[in-house]
Amino acid sequence: MHILFSVLTGFDATLCFAAFCWGVKAHFRTTGDMPTGMKLTSALSTVLFAAFLWHMHGGVSNLWFLALILFTASFATFAAAIKASRQTPPTLAYDTDAPNFLLNHGPYRYVRHPFYLAYVLFWFGTAIATHSLAGWLAPAIMTGLYLDAATREERKFANSELADAYAAYRTRAGLFWPRPRGIIAG
Repeated sequence: MHILFSVLTGFDATLCFAAFCWGVKAHFRTTGDMPTGMKLTSALSTVLFAAFLWHMHGGVSNLWFLALILFTASFATFAAAIKASRQTPPTLAYDTDAPNFLLNHGPYRYVRHPFYLAYVLFWFGTAIATHSLAGWLAPAIMTGLYLDAATREERKFANSELADAYAAYRTRAGLFWPRPRGIIAG
C-alpha cells in the first residue's frame, strides 16, 4: 500500500511540474531571449525535481496525503492563474519589460503573484512528501528565487505608468498569500 501512495504522490508531483514546464514554453511571453534569471530558475527546478523523484524511490512519508493536498492546491492555483491571464499573459520571471497592463481578476484578486504561490505550494509538497531535512532545501531555495523575482516585478510596476493603480492593488492583494480583508471583501 505504501508503494501505491508513493506512486500516486510522484504522479501528482509530475503532473504539476509538467504543467509548470508547459507554462514556461507556451503561456508566458518574453521580450527577447529567456532571461538569465529564468534560465537559472528553470535549471534549478529541474535538478531539484529530479532529486525529489530520486528520493521518492525510498518511499513516501506518512504525511503523503498532505503532500497530495498541496500538489492539488498548487495545480488548481496554477490553472486558475492561466485562465485569468490567458488573454494577456505575463512575461517570464526576470524579464525587463515595462508593464502595460494589470491583472486583477481570478486569483489575482487575492494575490499579486499567483503563479509563484502555485510553485511555493508545490515545493512545500515535495518537502512534506520526502519528509527529510534535505527535502526542505528545495522550497527554501526556490522560494528565495520567487521572492527575488516578485520583488523585481514589484519594482517594474512601481516605475511604470501603472504605479498608482498598482499601489492601490497592493493594498487589496497580498504578495503570495491573500490578505484577510481581501478575501472578505472579495
